[in-house]
Parts: sequence; structure tokens; C-alpha cells
Amino acid sequence: PATAGQDSSSSVKSSVFTTMASKVLVVGSGVIGLRTALELLRRKVSVCLVSPKSPTHRATTSMGAGGLWMPFHCDDTRVDGWASSTLDELAKQHANSDRNVEVVPKVSFKRQLMKPPTWSETSFLQFQQLGIDSLYKHASRNNIRLPQREIIENAGYTHAWLFYPPIDAPNTLNAMLQEIKMHENANFINVETSKYFKTMNEIVTEARALGCDGVVNCTGLGSRTLCLDNEVVGARGVLLHYHRYHPSLWRER
Repeated sequence: PATAGQDSSSSVKSSVFTTMASKVLVVGSGVIGLRTALELLRRKVSVCLVSPKSPTHRATTSMGAGGLWMPFHCDDTRVDGWASSTLDELAKQHANSDRNVEVVPKVSFKRQLMKPPTWSETSFLQFQQLGIDSLYKHASRNNIRLPQREIIENAGYTHAWLFYPPIDAPNTLNAMLQEIKMHENANFINVETSKYFKTMNEIVTEARALGCDGVVNCTGLGSRTLCLDNEVVGARGVLLHYHRYHPSLWRER
């Protein structure tokens, strides 16, 4: 949405909800940026989409988490069924050598020994509950990247769940990107600019140069710098970062 440039704050606030921009610059092509661009296009809004790296680049957040199978806390019992059927399908695709589905290590740190969840019984996930000492020895042998042990112990973590969920980000992200590129209202699509914006003013300047009258910032944690807002933090407190280039985590394509 775009404002109409009124002077009063009340008028501007109202226009945000009533006036749709005619041409929008979406910055960022992760799962949020791609979905935002698609929803705008489906509403007949012309879209320009830019990002420094392709959504399927191994260094991007969405490639590491956007298509990762994970159990979630939810009171709706239907979620367990959906999660189970999704896992079965991804496991089947992986078994059939589908290159869009990988298996990666996931670590969930715990402050006490806990009863394993029901989904841990699925053999495909190779679930283990380990003490911190055993976890770090296992990680060293299997080239799993973990935070510094001192940080984990000082935070009070004594145990961890280690399992190997599938991730299908390349397939999902590629499909979304192709739909965007083929849409009649896609105006300018460049998701490999190698250019990182440092301020919102730079983004506004880019938008004006492209003839856009609206901007959507989908840079994720990049907004800490762009908006000078240190309160922007990772929503789920991610502690584990794995290296996508390691041969044990990346099959030849």
C-alpha cells in the first residue's frame, strides 16, 4: 500500500489502508519477498523485484529455513497429521533421489532431559537425545557447526535433540520465482544484483528510478541496518548455523 502524500498524520494513516500503489519495488527475494511479490501481482499491481543474491543461493536464510520440515507447537491436532503426511512425501522424494530435497542436521537445545516427542519415533529423522558433551563430540566427528560450547553452557543448556529433517527450499522458491517472472505485471526482476542497500533512502532512490510509487522491505534482519532499528531480532532465536557447502550436507547437482 502507498500513501497519497497528505499532510496530516490521520489522513496518511487512512490512505495506507485505502490506496494501493500502482507499481511496487519489493526488496528481498527470500520466501517472504517472493510471496509478497506474488500477492501484489495477483492483485494486478506492477512489481519490480530486486535482491543481491538468488533465493536459491546457499547463503540465503530461506535456503536454510524457508522449506525446512519442522514440528511446531499448535493446539490444533490436525497439524500433527499434516506434518506427518508432509514428512512422508518429502522422505519419498529424497529416497527417489529428488535433488530438490536435502537432509540437514537440526539441533534443539534443552535445559533439562525431556521426554522425546512422538514424531521422534520416525526412523527417517534419526532422532537422538544427547548430553552437551556427547553432542559436541558427535558434531566434531560429523562436521556439524555449533555455537561455542561455552555460550551454550553459560545459557544453562544441558541436553539437545539432534535430528535430520528434509528441506525442499530450492523446489518451492524456484516455483515461486518462475511464476513471478512469467506474470504479465512483472516489470523488472533481478534477484542477482550483488548490490546491498545500506539505507532506506537508497531503496527509495532505486524505486523512483524504476518508476515505482510503493516499496516493500523484505530484507529480514537486514532491516536492523536499513531502518536503524536494533530491536529487529531473529524471531525464533536461531542458535545453529550449518555450512551449505560442506560435502556431507550438499549433494552434487
